[in-house]
Amino acid sequence: MEDNLNSSEAFAKALKGFQTSASEKIRLAREAWDRADVILPHKQEFLLEWLCSTLVKSSTPSKNPKDASPNVILDLEYWDLLKEMFNGITHSRRRHKKHGFIQPRQQDIKIGISDSQGPGVLLRVPVIPMFTAVVQKLSTQSTPTSEPKATAPKQGKKSKQGATADKTPAPASSSDILVESPSLQVLETVTSCFEMLSGPLMSEWFQPTLEQYTPLAQATLEALIEITSQTSENTTDKQDVIMKLAQIVLDRFKRLVIIQPNQKKVFSLLAGKMFEVMVRARVSIRQIPGASQELCQDAIGAIMRTGLFHQEHLQEYTAGYTAGKDEKSIQSYHKQLFDQIAIMIKSDHAAEALDVMPMLLKCFVEESRRKQRSLASSGFERGMDSARDTEFAFFKILYVLAKKQLPRIGKDELSEESLDQLVLIMNGLNGLLSSVLDLNMYQPSNNEEEDQYVFMSTSFNTINTCLSTAQDLSSGRLQSTSLAGIMTLSQLDDRLLKPHLDSLWPILLKPSPEAMEASLELAKTLLEIYGKSSDLKIFLTSLLTTLREYTTQPEQLKQSPLFSRAFLDMIPSNIRSYLPLPQAPTILDIFVTELMTLDSGMEIDGLEPLEDAGHKKKRKLNSGKSKEKEAGLAVRSAEPIIAIFIQFLKGLRITANQEKQLNKEFQVLYNHFLRYIFENLDNSESYQSRRLTPALQLHYTLCKASIQYWKSGMSMEFVMKHMIKTFKDKANWSDAAVLTMNRVVLQHAHLTLCSAEMFDDNLSETCKELVRFTMKTSRLKRLLDDEALLIASWDGQLEHATGSAFLVASWQIQVNDWLDIVCRFGTKQHMELVAEVIARQFNILADNSTRDSITIHKLNQILLRSANFYEVPNFRPIFAQRILHGLATSISALSESEIERQLASTISSFTDVEPSSKDSSALSTPKSTFSDALQILVEVIQQQTTRPKTKSKSKTSSSVNEQGPKLLSLLSIMHLLPLEYFEKFERNIILSTMAVLDYYIQRYLSADQIGTRCLLLERRISNAIMTWRNDAGVLSQDPALLSTLLNYAAWNCSSEYGGKDQDSIGSSILHTTCSMVEGSCKYYLAQISDQKQSEGAFAHIDTLLGTALGWASDALKTSNVTEHRISEPRIKVVIISRICQSFTQYLEFHQHQKSKRSKSKHGHESSTEDSKLNEMWKTFGKLLDTVQARTSERMKKVIAGFGSSPSMGHVEEAQKCMDHFEIFKTLVQYRQLKGEIKDNCLDLVPDLFKLAKALVSSMDNGRHDVSHLAAILTGYSCEYLPSSKAWGSSDKAAEKYLQELLVVLVSVSAQKLQEKDMAMLKSSYQSLLGQLSEEHFEMLLQWLLKEGVHDIEEEPMDELTLVRYLDITFLGAHHTQKRKVRRQISKLLTRLIQIIQTSQSVPVVVSVLDMMAGICSETSFELRSWEIGLVLEGITSLMSPATPLLSLLTSIPFGSDASFNGLTNQDTAKIFTALYHVLINIARFRQEELTTLIPVFTAILQSMFHGFKSLHASIAKKQQGVESLIKSPFMLLSAGALPESGAAGASVVGDPLPVECAENFARLLTALGSKGVSHTTGSLGNQESSGGNSFAITTDASKAFGKHAPYILMEYFTIQSSVAASISQQSLRNALVPGLYSLLNLCSDWEREMMMVGLDNTGKTLLKGLYADYLKYHKYTGR
Repeated sequence: MEDNLNSSEAFAKALKGFQTSASEKIRLAREAWDRADVILPHKQEFLLEWLCSTLVKSSTPSKNPKDASPNVILDLEYWDLLKEMFNGITHSRRRHKKHGFIQPRQQDIKIGISDSQGPGVLLRVPVIPMFTAVVQKLSTQSTPTSEPKATAPKQGKKSKQGATADKTPAPASSSDILVESPSLQVLETVTSCFEMLSGPLMSEWFQPTLEQYTPLAQATLEALIEITSQTSENTTDKQDVIMKLAQIVLDRFKRLVIIQPNQKKVFSLLAGKMFEVMVRARVSIRQIPGASQELCQDAIGAIMRTGLFHQEHLQEYTAGYTAGKDEKSIQSYHKQLFDQIAIMIKSDHAAEALDVMPMLLKCFVEESRRKQRSLASSGFERGMDSARDTEFAFFKILYVLAKKQLPRIGKDELSEESLDQLVLIMNGLNGLLSSVLDLNMYQPSNNEEEDQYVFMSTSFNTINTCLSTAQDLSSGRLQSTSLAGIMTLSQLDDRLLKPHLDSLWPILLKPSPEAMEASLELAKTLLEIYGKSSDLKIFLTSLLTTLREYTTQPEQLKQSPLFSRAFLDMIPSNIRSYLPLPQAPTILDIFVTELMTLDSGMEIDGLEPLEDAGHKKKRKLNSGKSKEKEAGLAVRSAEPIIAIFIQFLKGLRITANQEKQLNKEFQVLYNHFLRYIFENLDNSESYQSRRLTPALQLHYTLCKASIQYWKSGMSMEFVMKHMIKTFKDKANWSDAAVLTMNRVVLQHAHLTLCSAEMFDDNLSETCKELVRFTMKTSRLKRLLDDEALLIASWDGQLEHATGSAFLVASWQIQVNDWLDIVCRFGTKQHMELVAEVIARQFNILADNSTRDSITIHKLNQILLRSANFYEVPNFRPIFAQRILHGLATSISALSESEIERQLASTISSFTDVEPSSKDSSALSTPKSTFSDALQILVEVIQQQTTRPKTKSKSKTSSSVNEQGPKLLSLLSIMHLLPLEYFEKFERNIILSTMAVLDYYIQRYLSADQIGTRCLLLERRISNAIMTWRNDAGVLSQDPALLSTLLNYAAWNCSSEYGGKDQDSIGSSILHTTCSMVEGSCKYYLAQISDQKQSEGAFAHIDTLLGTALGWASDALKTSNVTEHRISEPRIKVVIISRICQSFTQYLEFHQHQKSKRSKSKHGHESSTEDSKLNEMWKTFGKLLDTVQARTSERMKKVIAGFGSSPSMGHVEEAQKCMDHFEIFKTLVQYRQLKGEIKDNCLDLVPDLFKLAKALVSSMDNGRHDVSHLAAILTGYSCEYLPSSKAWGSSDKAAEKYLQELLVVLVSVSAQKLQEKDMAMLKSSYQSLLGQLSEEHFEMLLQWLLKEGVHDIEEEPMDELTLVRYLDITFLGAHHTQKRKVRRQISKLLTRLIQIIQTSQSVPVVVSVLDMMAGICSETSFELRSWEIGLVLEGITSLMSPATPLLSLLTSIPFGSDASFNGLTNQDTAKIFTALYHVLINIARFRQEELTTLIPVFTAILQSMFHGFKSLHASIAKKQQGVESLIKSPFMLLSAGALPESGAAGASVVGDPLPVECAENFARLLTALGSKGVSHTTGSLGNQESSGGNSFAITTDASKAFGKHAPYILMEYFTIQSSVAASISQQSLRNALVPGLYSLLNLCSDWEREMMMVGLDNTGKTLLKGLYADYLKYHKYTGR
């Protein structure tokens, strides 16, 4: 080998000759490439050319038997070397393009690549074939192989000359092995090589033509088809690699197709040999998951769109077909595409061909319409009809091509193969029809001889024939496909369907199982179509006529989609939306007639049948008696008819007058149908299900719809003496009949109660009897016997309400629907039963697997959250007593010692007593008092503290498992109840009980999931009552109770669940406890000034301070803030912090009150009180000294660990001291209030500021979890750093600190902070402003306005943060700083305009506008006209189509799978509201300055009208290219939700602004005619210098606005005259009317005449109508 490397001639001969084996050649080339000492002329170029030539030669079979090159195409060593060569070339070119010169890498120097050779290496070999050959190996392989196996090479046989082929055979290598399929490693390397080859760095010399690239693209598509048909694990990995290669190949192929100038050549290529493989690959790659298959499908679609449908030749596609020529005589080259489709449909790939046809149609139509839009925008608009005809003609060609392949449908039975082909082709035809619907291609016409209608009618007949065939063959697939096609055609033109409506109902009522979903969707579509066309009468008449055939066998309709909830629930909404009120009596008459003539064995004497829609409504009624034709005749079911009738009644909006008309039909229905059923109650199974149960349901709905029907219908006496009596006398009533009967009975009791004129004592007793009957038949007592029934489920279907589901349905009726009736007329036992079941609802965990089902647990949760539950009469005291009694029972069960049992007995006595009277709604006062119970509790606590801490498990171990869940259930219910639900006495019981439970939970329960939740709920309930009453509750009784509250930390952390703070229960307990401690502390401190209460208050305060002082030393040393962990020291530190805060706040309040008393010179505390108070503050001072010492020590330790670049451990250590940093602020506040601020207290502030800077640097490195701590430290620095010694050392030091502080403040504010952190930063920044000198404040202003920003930071400030602090600085500045602020107003407005013109953030723009509104309303600024002009300039920049916010609508990258967050309607509403605030402040406070700017102001108002426009739906469906008619001058306000078709342009109207914006706009227009007010003071911004005197000056610009008001009105009328888009929503028009009236107020006769001249006929009509309403409803006439 060395000999070959030493000579270039030997090297070339060894590589290119046949004497060297393939393995030796690649080793020789690798050695030459890697070694820098091998010096050959043009080594890199020669090696690259040799390698590529070898691989290219191996892609084709060689005729020379000695040539081994065909074996190397799959050799990994060859491809690895090629990859390394391409890497070197691309790296050199990248550096050359970046720097203009080359800096060789070490490996480049090693192999000898010079600066001139790297990027200059050229390749003259066409390399596409070698990639094509590798890919073809995938599509031509016989069996997939995972990896090439190493086999020994065969030795050559002796030739005739006696010589052997090889004397010394070379060792086996991969090149000597014949492998049919490339390995995974080879594919990956080939893909990497081709990716680099196709990249931009090698595009200078790799520029293949379309002809060269086509074989590779075709081979890649064939490989995709082949590899997706294999399912082995090995091929799965190959799929990912080949998909990546396909993305690159198809993307490059797409670009070549686009730039190809000869479109006919491209068409011939794609419609010829490439068409089938593209179509097949498009379907095959759908099996591959992930986004790659979507990208490949998009690329194939783009290739077809660009190559097959060129805009200039679209008319030629259909020219021969539309001219009526014979298909064989058509010579257009486009015929090749249709021929290919026809051939594929006849082949085994018919499914793929049918699948691609809708896509081809969509591409053709979109290209056609794109051409029409481009012509229209260029001023060469052509007629829409010809383009539409061309589009439909292309659809017809595709449709006929597929239709011709339909198998012959006749009387003969189809084979299975023919049936599959029929279903396949019908699915393809349905896809084409769906595309026609989606693309709005069909043009309906009243002329039924139009070509499109005739073609669609023929298509409908074909699909209808297939539907009949499906019925004959019982083919569910064909039936589903046919129904889907009929649904699409009916949506295109309902006239196609209406002649066949009657024949469809039998299929829709009883479809095959496979066609259920299609039948349901078609039924919904039919209902929608007939509803919108106001033809519900035809729809219902046809349906009810068909239902007559099923009345004898209603069980056949149980699974019918027409009686599913999905369809039935749609009927009421359709009735409410579309049914004209005058049609309601006619349709009602249809239902009544069907029910009355239901049974052929029942004829009503004298009743004339209803024959026609125009029948006479008066009927001749004689006796109304019925007679049977035959005995034992089967009862025909009324259930199907009544099911639809009930939904019809639910949708009716019955007015008072209409109720009178309908009541006549209701009475006929009751007297001659329902009454007969109710009088002849039969308990047979068929009669109950077919007549009784549906009749009761219908009666219930009728009573709900019409009170007049109830009054004149079934009386209470009839219900009681006949129906109830019959139910009691007879047995075997079905569960459904019982449920419906109970619902009807309770409804009658409710309606009787609501009719005050009818209600008396007799009716009251009757109602009680009725309620007792329903409670007995509901069988709810079983719920107390078996708690598992509480989680039994029911699907809501009445026929399924049996067994345990019956109890769920009964509970829904008795409790959720009619609890007020049950509690008013039921017995106490009934209410106790309901209360007991509700109280047990949390005992058993609910089954979440039945989400769509109904359970008692879910019903109770809904009940407890409804307002009606808390207004139910008579139930409140019973329910409250049940809850409190349950808590007392649990306490008794857990008690061990004698004194505990005495305590439990005392608590039980509060709820065991009876009410004092029948009318009492609360419990009477028991013998034991609350003080007695609390005193016993104190003794129990003291007794427990003196004993050793041991838990007896003899009794409680078994009781805890039982009582723990019960306590949790009762506390959960009580936590849901509002405080107003309980009386004052009951709230005292609750507080006492909660105090006892607090001790018992810590004493007997473990800190597990149940115990911690019980403690949390108990303390939340106590805290809520204490907060509501503003006192300390039972904690004021004895300090021992307060100690129990405080000393829970050891119990909480005694278990792993509590210590780990799972579910954040421990943090919630701590927060609630701190709230209780803080409220109690405030209460105690308020009581010390009361001589009667002061002694007890001081005792509790001593307990608080003593406990905190005992904790402070050790807890502050070891407390750490750890995520998902809560420790005992940390609980103590947080409580100490809250205690310190409470005392500090009281000190501030006390000093304020003391200063007021000193001014009034009266009031003096006693010496005893003074001594106790001084002692209290002395103790608190000791506490703070201890806290300060420990806190400073801990913080200094953390600060010392931070350097210039803190590590992750240092940051985590700082986070552990979060509580210490928060308590530091309380320390400083207290020292400031006491006037004993010490250097050692504020000396830490500069160090804290350094720590804040270090945290900011860690946030820049990705640590965003420290933002809360950084915000706290930054806030402290803003507040206290100006008061520190380091700040005041020199002006330069202060300047430096201010600059650094601003940088840190901005960096922290730009993070995603919590609201409380952001509010704290704002407050701290405002505090900083008040402490700055004039020079520093001036520097701050300059920095914010970006004049000195580059001296402070290089990166620009976040826009939202900048606006936020500009707002605080300019609008929240101290009155002494107003003069400096006023001088910078013009610069500020200029800066704000720059932000508006460049920002793409809606919150930023809204914040800027809000700030402008504040500036315009600030009277001390005294703005000038040109400054108001700057404000208006900023608004007009938003009106520009080039505003950056609109770019959000067009910046979606192609193929991006990321979710795009563009403008929404809420965003545009926010922008409009901010604009409204700016403009109305200008109109109110700046009218004088606005006088010269009224034209600009008017133009803005005119453009704002366009935000309320909406596109007319009918126009959008029937016309294309109407974008030019609906361009908005203020596109930003109408860009809330653009249609998909308009996402690429800014000329399509989106959703209109909401009504609130319209109301604001009307107020703005009204303000134009009102007088403005401005204020001036003695000196600028300094009211004190002028003695507080200010002068109000009123200005009236109504005359000036009157000259411009007509133009605003004319803009409104012009919008309303548009045929494409107008303010069409009635709510918006109504909201704008007051503003329009105000504009008419400003107009004189001359202005109105001017508008009449300038408007068209439609505008004139609108003006006349508005002016007439203005005179009638608005204008003041003096009368």
